[in-house]
Amino acid sequence: MDAAVTPQARRVAALSDVQHRIQYLENILARTRADFNKVQRGTDPVLQLLTALTAGGDVDAASPFAVADSADVVDTPTGRAIALSGAITSGQAELTLRRQEEARLRQEIKRRVPTAPAAAAPDRSVAKVGRGRLGRPLSGRLTSQFGTRFDPYYKVWQLHAGVDIAAPIGTPIRAAADGRVSRAGWYGGYGNYTCIDHGNTDRQRISTCYGHQSKLLVSPGDRVRAGQVIGLVGSTGASTGPHLHFEVRLGGRPVDPLPWI
Repeated sequence: MDAAVTPQARRVAALSDVQHRIQYLENILARTRADFNKVQRGTDPVLQLLTALTAGGDVDAASPFAVADSADVVDTPTGRAIALSGAITSGQAELTLRRQEEARLRQEIKRRVPTAPAAAAPDRSVAKVGRGRLGRPLSGRLTSQFGTRFDPYYKVWQLHAGVDIAAPIGTPIRAAADGRVSRAGWYGGYGNYTCIDHGNTDRQRISTCYGHQSKLLVSPGDRVRAGQVIGLVGSTGASTGPHLHFEVRLGGRPVDPLPWI
């Protein structure tokens, strides 16, 4: 079966998405708290008003902070303090829920990992793909490596799940190995995105994925050969310029592509 549609692969992919969201929320909350701390160092009347509003208290009508419409103070230090306080509260609530979801998915994945027998029969479906055996999808300059980085598009620190290779728009993108197309279409920040399933290696499903394409030249279900042109370089989705975002995934989990090329 396609790794993308097996129950365990879906759980692994869901866990990865939740972990990315947790990291994103933690980054946003850190920045929001820093902004709120700046407001806290302001004048006491601002803090008094914020305390009264967040506690549900009333503001004296004669106070200079008494307004007919709360929108009147949105662009003031007081209004920003109120907005930041609300953002922190809602962000922390979502973070708590996401952490609970992460723990649940971890438990489900752990319960469903099969125990290999002591003398397992050789896996006849293993693809001839291993570390150092994937073809380079295109020639170009490596502009960003795998790992946590400051995302130039979203302006937050988060996992960069692949490598970026700069190339002009329209440069042919080639399949890194033989396989079957499991995904081809628009996929959020990836823009035009293709994933190819290459079978099993080390008892795990291996796939390669290609993002930000200007044009897709294959469809889900297509069989492709190593080196076959599957699309063209572009700058679609969450991209700051023409390049290929290239991923290698084991069991649905992104790993550093460089040792595999």
